[in-house]
Amino acid sequence: MTRLSWNEIRARAARFAEEWEGETYEKGESQSFWADFLDVFGINRRRAGGYFEYAVKLSGGRRGYIDMFLPGRLLAEQKSGGRDLNAARGQAFEYLDGLDDHDLPQAVVLSDFATFQHVDLDTRQVVEFRLEELPDYVRLFAPLVDEQATSIEETSPVNRQAAERMAELHNRLEAAGYIGHKLELFLVRLVFCLFAEDAGIFEPKQFRDYIRSRTAEDGTDTGLRLTKLFEVLNTAPEERSALLDDDLKAFPYVNGGLFAENTPAPDFDANLRLALLLASQPDWHKVSPAIFGAMFQGVMDGDDRHDLGAHYTSEENILRVIKPLFLDDLYAEFEKARASKNSAQLLDTFHDKLASLTFLDPACGSGNFLIVAYRELRRLELKVIEAKAKHSTIVVFESDLRVRVEQFYGIEIDEFPVQIARTAMWLTDHQMNLEAGRKIGHEYSRLPLTEGAHIVHSNALTTDWSSVVKPEDLDFIFGNPPFLGSRTMDKGQKADLRAVAKGFPQAGFLDFVTAWYILADRMMAQNPAIEAAFVSTNSISQGEQPGILWPKLYANGNHITFAHRTFRWMNAARGVAAVHCVIVGFARTARRPALLFDYPDIAGEPVLDLVESISPYLIAGDEFVVSNRQEQISGAPSMAFGNMPADGGNLILSRSERDALLASEPAAAEWVLPYIGAKEFLQGGERWTLWLKGVTPAQLRAMPTVAARVAANRQERLTSARPHLADVPHLFAQITQSPEQPVLVIPRVSSERREYVPMAFFESGHVVADSCLAVEAGTLELFALLTSRMHMDWLRVVGGRLKSDLRYSKDVVYNNFVLPPIDDGQRASLAELGQGILNARALYPDSTLADLYDPTTMPSELRKAHSANDDYVDRLYRAEGFTAPDERVALLLDLVKEKDAAG
Repeated sequence: MTRLSWNEIRARAARFAEEWEGETYEKGESQSFWADFLDVFGINRRRAGGYFEYAVKLSGGRRGYIDMFLPGRLLAEQKSGGRDLNAARGQAFEYLDGLDDHDLPQAVVLSDFATFQHVDLDTRQVVEFRLEELPDYVRLFAPLVDEQATSIEETSPVNRQAAERMAELHNRLEAAGYIGHKLELFLVRLVFCLFAEDAGIFEPKQFRDYIRSRTAEDGTDTGLRLTKLFEVLNTAPEERSALLDDDLKAFPYVNGGLFAENTPAPDFDANLRLALLLASQPDWHKVSPAIFGAMFQGVMDGDDRHDLGAHYTSEENILRVIKPLFLDDLYAEFEKARASKNSAQLLDTFHDKLASLTFLDPACGSGNFLIVAYRELRRLELKVIEAKAKHSTIVVFESDLRVRVEQFYGIEIDEFPVQIARTAMWLTDHQMNLEAGRKIGHEYSRLPLTEGAHIVHSNALTTDWSSVVKPEDLDFIFGNPPFLGSRTMDKGQKADLRAVAKGFPQAGFLDFVTAWYILADRMMAQNPAIEAAFVSTNSISQGEQPGILWPKLYANGNHITFAHRTFRWMNAARGVAAVHCVIVGFARTARRPALLFDYPDIAGEPVLDLVESISPYLIAGDEFVVSNRQEQISGAPSMAFGNMPADGGNLILSRSERDALLASEPAAAEWVLPYIGAKEFLQGGERWTLWLKGVTPAQLRAMPTVAARVAANRQERLTSARPHLADVPHLFAQITQSPEQPVLVIPRVSSERREYVPMAFFESGHVVADSCLAVEAGTLELFALLTSRMHMDWLRVVGGRLKSDLRYSKDVVYNNFVLPPIDDGQRASLAELGQGILNARALYPDSTLADLYDPTTMPSELRKAHSANDDYVDRLYRAEGFTAPDERVALLLDLVKEKDAAG
């Protein structure tokens, strides 16, 4: 009897899983369960010599009964639902001792109906899977159909092992001098072949067996043999030589362009050949699409990863983008069509829509977004086909599967990921064809390969996107553009961004990712129906950037349709990127309500809030942003940066350096002042500085040690980016604060863990460093307002971030902070509350501000003083107070808008 094809077996396994879902009773249904299980493989138990309740003699004269036994092939032990399968395994192994050697099976399988455990008795490998996963694991039972079993490992280890072994192969080839385009193309061809032999494109292990049996152990002919194989894969059967080796002739015609280019063969040795064989060991059929990004990262060094912004996206994060962008809406439309009285017609129309949608990832990397989006679209199509089948008796054919990889477009600047993305889309197509085959009940494969996804090797910022895909055909733009801030871009990237952002004021402050927002907006100008969403660093929703980017996007008619607030980036690659991200969806048509996803735990799951509109700060609120402002909006005292030395350390002194200088040159005492940087301010310690403003040449000459430091500073500046500063080597490069005045000091960066950014007063005679901000003539009432919860919430939303730490800005945070109108009595109350905070600090003279404001060690007296101040300040703005930080920020934004409107 001809054995069933694996596609037919998988289809039967899917039906078996559906029929037996929910069964739990061992004694009542065990025999029927295992009879149906054998039928999945086309096996009749009686014809195959199988037994139910097969009796075996055990130790001590006892007798045991095997639930189902096929001598020489399989022993099955059944338990009721929820029972311990590990205990059942021990029982099954005891039965083995009672069997004759010639009857010993090749494997043991255990089940409680919902879960299976498969034990290979040669390797003792244990694989556990759920009933509904049986179609993916049927090859474990290959001995039932007289084939060698295929080893299957868990998904995550397979991903990791496959990536690492491909990286090892890459590194060995590169070290041997096989580099550049030919290496990259060779690797993606290998990835295709390794996947193909585990996923039904080739015969099982056909590629590995070809390498093992047809190449010399010393590897000398491996490269040539592979080159010949690639040639065969690109040749139609009718065009192949009649004298072609039978092993090569057995490989299918692939085409699709993957094997079309002729490239020099790499040289192999025994070790390199072994590395290739090791790379073939993982079961590539179980590889997740995220593997291709991980593989790419595995063969790049750290500098390249940073330069390209190559943070590879996990499927979880991809779904956070595509579900609210289009997938959730498509499923809602599908459910509506399926439930309609006119279901058949509406499902046909909806199916037409799925087959016409077009997608673009303009920073596609190795294709993860395209892969997952395509996979999810195919799965939705299968549901549509199943629903349509209920209205017809017509058999489903391949022509009903109309969603194609050709609907997906990408742009990528680096060639290697382009090759990977194209190949990955073909392989994903095959995965989905296998899935479809299980549903429609017969094998389905698209060979030769079609044209494939349209992945363009180009710089997305210098390429006209409309030359890649016509705007009128495009529906959705999405992706994960590079994570580069304004200060981490190279010269070329800065030039590209400036060219794209021409006409945007202060574009030099923008992150690299904003160029993709601007270019997506230009595509929307040609087709207003296009919708877009990008993963971005959270800096684009903080600090100066919203005020630079969004006024023009708003003017062009855009709205934020959904957003994920700050969450911790996780990905599937080795060396997980430690960054904090947001996701922003936008379109020319507003979504009502808009979808705002918040993360109470930035490493946890989001909480959805339906809001009227989303602010560029990713809070519920008006489509309004604040921009850099040169004067304080409420007329409060000016804030300035601290003084910038730019001295190479020549004007800054440690305590010991100061003491040594004053011991040798007492006259220097009047020129040495305490130096307050953020570190000293927050964590304690002392530094001093030479403040030589007003020193005469004679005075300087009388202090040789000081003069030597000044001379060293002159040399330092002569070779700096600002050599003109060498003309004044005794002065700080930028003097913004006078030590002659008392000053209120705020660090420019503060830990996100602190509820309050520490602030403090210093008497005259202190020099404030540029790591801090300074308000001369600051008052206690201003201190109380700035150290309030109201101001801290404002800072957290409109201020910038350094990684996840808070970055205070004078032009955005301070100058746009609207102070409440207060009378003399309220001013006195604020001063008293501010002094109360200072008094609570003074109770702990040995503690630093970092100690006092650590949430774990903050003294109760200080917390109470701040709480009292917070409540009072809240009611200065609104009599009933506030219930959430976003309410405070929304009110403050309204106040800024009112002041701007009033002129």
